[in-house]
Amino acid sequence: MVGIVLVVACGLAVVLGVRALWRFATGPEDLLPGRAPDLALTQAPPVVEPDRLRFAVVGDNGTGGRNAMRVGRAMAEAYQEEPFSLLVHTGDLVYYGDLADRYEEVYVRPLRPLLDAGVTVRPVLGNHEFDYTATLRLLERLGLPGRYYSFRAGPVEFFMLDSTPPQFGGDGGAAQLAWLEQRLEASTAAWQVVVLHHPPYSSGRRRPGDMVVRAALEPVLVEHGADLVLTGHDHHYERTSPQQGITYIVAGSGAKLTGVGRSPFTAASARRLHFLVIDVEGDQLSGRTIDASGRVFDEFRLEPR
Repeated sequence: MVGIVLVVACGLAVVLGVRALWRFATGPEDLLPGRAPDLALTQAPPVVEPDRLRFAVVGDNGTGGRNAMRVGRAMAEAYQEEPFSLLVHTGDLVYYGDLADRYEEVYVRPLRPLLDAGVTVRPVLGNHEFDYTATLRLLERLGLPGRYYSFRAGPVEFFMLDSTPPQFGGDGGAAQLAWLEQRLEASTAAWQVVVLHHPPYSSGRRRPGDMVVRAALEPVLVEHGADLVLTGHDHHYERTSPQQGITYIVAGSGAKLTGVGRSPFTAASARRLHFLVIDVEGDQLSGRTIDASGRVFDEFRLEPR
């Protein structure tokens, strides 16, 4: 009888262990390989006009695994329906190594249909791109002007920040904040969108929002009129209600998943693989958050401050 109980207990432990390993491999770490999206997309005219822009947003998809490929396919399918000319990346382009070594696997394979269609990718640096030498190679390979930079696309000016340590909390923070103040003050775009990796607001179960980043950055954004802040790092989706007029979005589950709750500032949150498609037309900005199956699970609309 005791032997039977032990066998049953061992069998149950094995089953539970396999299930736990599967959840870990496909969710928090995305370790299982997947089939790269193989859609052949027609190169569409860019959706960029003086008062009109459509762009997509993804973050933390640099695993090279099954989930990253699912999200890549869903983005390509979204492009088929409504082409976009720009993909904004909220950081962590690579996990488990150096992007110089894994460039084809983690960057090109999930995004190949979009890259072949001529979509421009504009990333910020994540905490997995913190190594100085590797970052220099990354900047050169992707044709980026520096660790932080800005660019204009139609009615939107994007301010791409470096929130990796020691930025904001260290010596590099003052220079970057001074640069940001000057650029925001000089901007003539109808919309100002700020992009960085570490979220000032987050209800992540594993870690809350980065209070050092919030304390340093939020006063500048409030004073100089930013409209929308896009972030990653936490592997979930979350959209805030406007905080002093600014909406903050965590778009950090392009491959990995961790838990998320709700806070007084939360308008929507979900533990789902996802990306966003955002349309800007004149004085209206509308966004859709889409999961790896192509389903829209959040929608929002903003007006400029």
